[in-house]
Amino acid sequence: MPSQQTVNQLVIVSVAGEQVGELTNRLIRDGFHVTQVDRAGLFQETPVSLLIGLHRADLPRLLTHLRECCRTQRRFIPAQAETAWIEGLGMMIEAEVGGATIYALDVERFEQL
Repeated sequence: MPSQQTVNQLVIVSVAGEQVGELTNRLIRDGFHVTQVDRAGLFQETPVSLLIGLHRADLPRLLTHLRECCRTQRRFIPAQAETAWIEGLGMMIEAEVGGATIYALDVERFEQL
């Protein structure tokens, strides 16, 4: 369980939309409080931002969840091209998808109202 200590860090995580469901469920089961900030776009690869307030002692456990849920993988995805490669077919490119970008910021003051 997360520490019952004061929140002194804010972790901002940008994660692929297809990975956010499993990650969020896992974090909530482990007692973390997660706020999903955005989800725009039609594709599952669209990044989603999560805000997670915690005590810095809980950061290693959070990072473990992120490493286990947000692995990168190679996949063929539609190319963003204005013309079709072959009439009626879009061009596909191989790209690395998934993973997470993590920012941990110190919190000077935290209040929950």
